[in-house]
This record gives sequence, C-alpha cells and structure tokens, in this order.
Amino acid sequence: MITLEHFEQLAAYNRWANARLYAAALDLSELSYRLRTGVYFGSLHGTLNHQLLTDRLWLKRLTGEGDYPNDLNAILYEDRIELTKPAKPPPMAGRKQEVLQLRE
Repeated sequence: MITLEHFEQLAAYNRWANARLYAAALDLSELSYRLRTGVYFGSLHGTLNHQLLTDRLWLKRLTGEGDYPNDLNAILYEDRIELTKPAKPPPMAGRKQEVLQLRE
C-alpha cells in the first residue's frame, strides 16, 4: 500500500535531485551547457527544461491545477538562471488528503 509518507519521500528526493542537477548545470560554461550532443532534447538545457515540464505535467494530473505546454520539447525558460531558481511551493502543498484519495 502506498502511504502519504511514501509520496512525501518521493517529493523530497525529487527536490534533492533537482537541486543537485541545477547546481551542476550552473557550474558549466555556457558553451558546455548548451552544446548539442545528440541527446533527445538536444542539450542539457533542453533536457532540464523537459524535466521541469514533466514535473508540472504530473502536478497538473495529480491536482488538476497549473499549466504546461503541449509540446514536450518546449523551452520554458531560455535563461538557465531562471530555469534553476528554486521552485515556488508546489501545488501539492497542503493537499495531502487529495493525494491519498488518488490511491482509491
């Protein structure tokens, strides 16, 4: 059975992993960060934008709130400083009961 604590642990891991990825991205030169490497989303910049987009997509699916582009290749933030800024409190904050009801 999936518990609220399990969801909280997954959310905490997501925040931790994103913070590490964003910190590493900020340490790269602009050339390295935007280098087209042949990966699906083109570059690290494209991949991090996609990651943010999918986080928003899942929050929309879970809560019914928020926006996300229809194009999974969309660039949400051209500026990596803006892209890597800490997120506002997630829409899930204070909505534990709704998350628990998703199990049913």
